[in-house]
Amino acid sequence: MYGRARSASIPPTVPVRATLILAAAAVAAAFVLWPRAPELGASDAAREAARWVGTGFIQAPRGDGDEWEVDVARPDGSLVEVTVGTRGELLGFDEERGPGGGPAPDELRGLARVHAVRAALAATGPGRVLGAERERGGDIEVRLRRADGAYVEVGLDRRLRTREIEAEDPGDE
Repeated sequence: MYGRARSASIPPTVPVRATLILAAAAVAAAFVLWPRAPELGASDAAREAARWVGTGFIQAPRGDGDEWEVDVARPDGSLVEVTVGTRGELLGFDEERGPGGGPAPDELRGLARVHAVRAALAATGPGRVLGAERERGGDIEVRLRRADGAYVEVGLDRRLRTREIEAEDPGDE
């Protein structure tokens, strides 16, 4: 009776649970309240594309997942597709048409074009070729309109093997 006083013991799991709950609430509050970079809107994407190209007529930006594609028609008749990321960073700069509206510098010509078109049509069936260009790294992209009216883009590797076939928006040059 005169020995040590016994204190009521608290199970060790109660403080651990309370600590975990408070920590989770603090993380959730920080996530909600943390300032985020604003998403880039269409007008911002157009402004960034104009900055990268210089002079030209800016066409309506197209949202493509987490990036924007903006066509810019230059006064000399050339057309550039600028791809801008959500923070305004340049992701792509693709010459779609050269000066005077002729073929762009990356457009395939001669036998290289013939072989690429043949490989793309073998993968998709008959259609009308809209463009065949060399991409960075040596891959090839062939855009065409199939006989059923669908627009597709065929990705070929350097050896003209089909990598992918994607549905394409006809307004996307």
